[in-house]
Amino acid sequence: MIRLDTQTIVDITMKQIAGIFKMEPLELRFVNDFQGEQYLLTNDKLHLNNQQYWAKVMDCVFDTHVRPVLMCEVLYFLRNEFLESDIKLTFSYDFAEGANGAASATAEVHFNDTPDLQPGEIAELIDLALSIQDRQWFEELTAKYKQLTA
Repeated sequence: MIRLDTQTIVDITMKQIAGIFKMEPLELRFVNDFQGEQYLLTNDKLHLNNQQYWAKVMDCVFDTHVRPVLMCEVLYFLRNEFLESDIKLTFSYDFAEGANGAASATAEVHFNDTPDLQPGEIAELIDLALSIQDRQWFEELTAKYKQLTA
């Protein structure tokens, strides 16, 4: 698993927008005008996650115009960067007195790195583990082989 912070998410979003739209963004600004989402407020904080994929989370500022950026787009940009992954994205906004809706974002990137192998394929990998003398890998493969053939 990889954990991404706010700045990394912003950097990836900027890079992806520039590549997809063939225009260099000047700035990404978090938005905090969530009138319809007041029910999501908890102790002066609002948290958006993958379920609120429709939410506008940022404005992308170009030379000539400003374009909204939705949660689903940020997820798409992150998936373009981390292929074959499941991403849990969260945007948090602080509406406590004096915080002025300060925003932060985090993402957990999980990779599907456990392929489904057939017993014959695992047997070949066991041979390879033996030939390179990797005891730990050999034991892991042997356990998996026994599990599949039992």
